[in-house]
Amino acid sequence: MFGMIRFLISLVMFAAFVWFAVTVPLGKRTLWGHTCAIFATQEAKDLADGTKEEAEKVARKVKGELHPPDMSTPPRKVKAPLAPR
Repeated sequence: MFGMIRFLISLVMFAAFVWFAVTVPLGKRTLWGHTCAIFATQEAKDLADGTKEEAEKVARKVKGELHPPDMSTPPRKVKAPLAPR
């Protein structure tokens, strides 16, 4: 019962925040307008492009380690586990 009441209160608070973000002006724009303007800047686009490039590098590295491109090369040597005492 308490969980349902808590969920409903949270839902009402979220709806109030969304209403505030899209209707109440904060200077020239609403909160939503400011957020959109920030993400439309060249710096934000550069950050997104740089992040995408680095993620692609990491993905290629992981793919290369999981699926080696050439199976004719010998596998890496792995040390044997320690002997039990």
